[in-house]
Amino acid sequence: MVQLQMMRRTAAILASVTALLAGCDSPSTSSALSQDRITALTQLGTSGKVSDVPTVLPSLSSDDPLVRWTAQRTLLQLAGTTNGYDWAASHASRERAIAAWKAWCTQQGVAPEPKEARRG
Repeated sequence: MVQLQMMRRTAAILASVTALLAGCDSPSTSSALSQDRITALTQLGTSGKVSDVPTVLPSLSSDDPLVRWTAQRTLLQLAGTTNGYDWAASHASRERAIAAWKAWCTQQGVAPEPKEARRG
């Protein structure tokens, strides 16, 4: 009897998890959920593609310090520099560094706006 109850609970849990995962998309740096942005940024950091740098830039302005820290770490992984950006600096200091990142993107020949934000 106890084993049957355990099996039913396990089946119910698996069904719930499967239903949740079926509705999930890949994490996005533009997600409203900080954890999704952090996951997406972490994945981008492993790509090794400089062309992914523009996708990271909007996260540098996040209200969530952990998102900003993850974005800074991702940029360091992708470009080998923080370009003067400090996730814990004042808003004005961060904005100056973001402008420097946009200029860097232009110099590198990658679009300074993320692909997600561009409209055709």
